[in-house]
Amino acid sequence: MEEDNKKLGLGLLVALGIGTMIASGIFNSPTDLISTTNPMAVLISWGIGVFGVVMLGLVFYLLSNKKPELKGGIYSYAKEGYGDFVGFNSAWGYFTSSFLGNIAFVILIFKTINSLIGEGYSMPPILSFIFASILLWSYYFVIRRGIRQAGILNLVVTIGKVIPLILVIIFGFSAFKLGIFNVDNWQTVLASSGDSVNLGKQISGAMGTILWCFVGVEGLVVLSQRAESQILVGKGTIISLAITATLYVSISILSMGILPAKALVAAQTPLAAVLAQTALGSAGAMIVKVGILVSLIGALLCWLLLTTEILYVPADQDGLMPKWFKKNNSKNVPTNALLFSMLATQIGLLAMLSPALQKAYYVATHMCTTNILIPYLLSSMFAYKVYNKESGHIKEKIISIIAGIYSVYVIYAVGIGYLGLAVVIYAVGIGFYLKAKKEKNEVITSKEKLAMVVIVIVAIIMIIAAAMGKISV
Repeated sequence: MEEDNKKLGLGLLVALGIGTMIASGIFNSPTDLISTTNPMAVLISWGIGVFGVVMLGLVFYLLSNKKPELKGGIYSYAKEGYGDFVGFNSAWGYFTSSFLGNIAFVILIFKTINSLIGEGYSMPPILSFIFASILLWSYYFVIRRGIRQAGILNLVVTIGKVIPLILVIIFGFSAFKLGIFNVDNWQTVLASSGDSVNLGKQISGAMGTILWCFVGVEGLVVLSQRAESQILVGKGTIISLAITATLYVSISILSMGILPAKALVAAQTPLAAVLAQTALGSAGAMIVKVGILVSLIGALLCWLLLTTEILYVPADQDGLMPKWFKKNNSKNVPTNALLFSMLATQIGLLAMLSPALQKAYYVATHMCTTNILIPYLLSSMFAYKVYNKESGHIKEKIISIIAGIYSVYVIYAVGIGYLGLAVVIYAVGIGFYLKAKKEKNEVITSKEKLAMVVIVIVAIIMIIAAAMGKISV
C-alpha cells in the first residue's frame, strides 16, 4: 500500500502529460511557423498535424489498454513486435530525441532571458553556457530525491505556465484582425520574406514545428510503470492531448492575426510581442516571458525524467541496455541512467557557445522530431500487428495505419538532412547494444548483424554527403 501511494495518479499523470507537451514549442511556434508558412496554410497544417497526433495518441491509448503488461511503453512495443535490436533502437532513438529536446529547452530559456534583459543585448555565449550547466545539474539533485516528488513539483509548474497561455487567448481575441491574418497571395508568396512558395511546401515546412509542439504525447506511456494503473495512463494521455491541442491551435492563429508576418518572424519572444499588442500592453509581455521561463523549467524536468526512464527500463526489464543503467538509489531513482542523461545533455549544451541561438534551437528541435518519429512509426506498426491478429477491430487498424502514414510523412517533410543525422546517431547506439548483449552472453543474430551493417553504411554515406555539401540542415 505504501508503494502504491508513491505512484502517480490521474491528476499527476495529466499534469505530466501537459508538462511534456507544453514546453518550448508553443512559445516559439508562431515565429517558427510564419518563417515557412502563411497563416491560412498554417491553419491547414494544424488540421493535418493535430489529426495525425491524435491518431498517435490513440495508438498509445489503445496499446496501454490492450497490452498493459508492456510497462516500458514505446520501447516495449517495438521489442515485443520486432525483436531485441529493433526494441533497442526504439529506446535509443527516444533517448537521443529526449536529450536533444532538453538542449532546445535550455537554448530557449536563455533566448528568453536575453529578451528580459533588454532589446539589443545578448548574454555572452560562455556566460550562457555556465548558467545553463548550473541549471541542468540542479535538476540532477531534484530528481535524485524521487520521481513522485518531481511529479508534484511539475504539477505546480504546469499550473504556472498554463496561466499566461490562457491570457494570450483571452486578450488576443480583442486584438485579432482578420486583415492581418488573411495575407495576399497566401498560396504562392511567403508573407514573411516575399519568397515564392507553393502550398505543399508551406504545409511540409510546418510539419516539423507542429510535431515538435506535441513531442511528449507518448510521455505517460514511457512512465507507465510509475502509474497507479495502465487505464489511468490511457485516460491521462487523451485528456492532456485534448487540452494542449486546444491551446496550441488557438494561440498560433491569434498570433498571426495580431502581428504582421514580418514583425512576427523577427520577434525574439513572439507571444510576448503578441500580448504587448493587447490591452495588457508591456505588463502582458512581461507575464508571458516569465511564463515561458516557468514552462521551460517545468518541461526540462519532465523530459529529464523521460530521458532517464528510457535508459533504465530496457536495462532493467530485458537487459538490452548495459546493466550499469539498472542501478537505483533508495528513492527508486535510476541514478546511473540519470547521470548519463545529464552528461549527454551537458555535451549538447556546447551549442550554447554559438551566438546564433535561434538557429541552434531550430536544428535541435528538428533533430529531436526526426529521431522520435522512428519509435512513433514502430509503435503504430505494432498496434496494427496486435489488432490484425484478431478478427474485427477495423477502427483500431485504421487508427494504426493513419498514425504510421503520418509518421512517415513528417519524416519526409522535415527533410533528408535531418534523417541523415538521425541515422548517424542510431549508428552510434550500436555500441551500447553490443555491450548489453556481451554482458548477457548472448550472440548477435545474422539479421541483427545485417541491420547493423546497413545502418553503419548509410551513416557513412550521409556523413560523406554532408561533408561534400550534398545534403544539409
